[in-house]
Amino acid sequence: MNKLLIRIALALTLIGALIGASAQTTITWSFWGDPGELPPNYEVIEAFHAAQDEVRIEVQHAPWGAYFDRILTQMAGGTAPDVMFLNNIPSYAARGVLAPLDELIERDGFDTEAYHPGLLEIFSYEGQVYGFARDNDTNVLYYNQDLFDEAGMAYPTDAWRWDDIRAAAQALTVRDERGRATQYGLALEKNRYPQWVYQNQGSVFDDPLEPTEFMMDEPEAVAAIQFIADMILVDGSVPSFDAMAQLGSTTELFSTGRVAMVMTNAARIPTFMDADFAWDVAPLPAGPDGTRANTLGGAGYVMSATSEHPEAAWTFLQFLAGPEGQSIFAGTGVAVPASFADPEVAATFVNACPETVSCEVFISETERGRLAPMFPDWREIESTIVVPHLDLIYTGEMSAEDALAQMGAEVRRFMAASQ
Repeated sequence: MNKLLIRIALALTLIGALIGASAQTTITWSFWGDPGELPPNYEVIEAFHAAQDEVRIEVQHAPWGAYFDRILTQMAGGTAPDVMFLNNIPSYAARGVLAPLDELIERDGFDTEAYHPGLLEIFSYEGQVYGFARDNDTNVLYYNQDLFDEAGMAYPTDAWRWDDIRAAAQALTVRDERGRATQYGLALEKNRYPQWVYQNQGSVFDDPLEPTEFMMDEPEAVAAIQFIADMILVDGSVPSFDAMAQLGSTTELFSTGRVAMVMTNAARIPTFMDADFAWDVAPLPAGPDGTRANTLGGAGYVMSATSEHPEAAWTFLQFLAGPEGQSIFAGTGVAVPASFADPEVAATFVNACPETVSCEVFISETERGRLAPMFPDWREIESTIVVPHLDLIYTGEMSAEDALAQMGAEVRRFMAASQ
């Protein structure tokens, strides 16, 4: 009798487990990232699974270079992941492939107060919210303390302006007997030009989200772009973007000691921690008149409009974008949290950073953030008009004044034709 009862109990347990398993909903979450960026994503999944039993997460991961082609193909076929890590949200929302969230936010009282208003704006389209930023793409100035010490130079401070970083980059550039640079003073990332324009009191458009006028051919922007070109072409203290295709990215150049300074974001910290030299971070230098500006924006999480499990997707999205998910990413020290206005989340980020790194700089720089252009046509305008003209400037084929004048005419024609 006891054996029979045991068998019945085991059978009931198995049936219960099967019923429980069948009651679970599995959704797909897609994201990109380098190996050093992946652990917090899996930590989020583990925490989410531990917090509830109803929803399970399957992962779709791809490196940056392959991620978007796959997502676009899936969107076209109506099979996009339920929850996606994306940027340039308006361009996707305009196609109707993302789910609007306003009704869900209001229904469940999801708290958006900790987010900078600008971060909510870039995840909105035509008055509807479509997602939430994971982090802010804040840039800081990383510098190799050993190279500064060898040159007998003082470290960067928050008093630096453009002239200071230009002079330091020249002083820290080392050349061989043929005059070729074996060590550069500064390396830049090609897509960061808006922050230079903003630091010189210029603009790319009159409104980055709903533009009516292109402004990058005005004197302030022209001077900013020419300043970048001069550091490359005149000073030779900054490697050209073409040369970096062979030399390596800012991450590779800095971590191997081939450049003294780079401007980039917090995602580089894990790689730089393996470097065999001392380094730290400082604020970005101010423009000539003291104007400070940084990047405001970043990638984040959205839901597919074709998800077969929208409630499960919304449950997970709330976890990702809420204090739990934000704290996990902030606790890695590799992403400035989008909800940096929440003191606890901001403190989690700073405390997670290596003791030798002045990570409070990331928070202060985030507060100086300004939105780059972010509207449905922007990626096409940037890739087909803006970048090709910038390339002409950075290679010395045209002056900034001439190339930006051409660029302005073409952008205005594009905008007029798309209205």
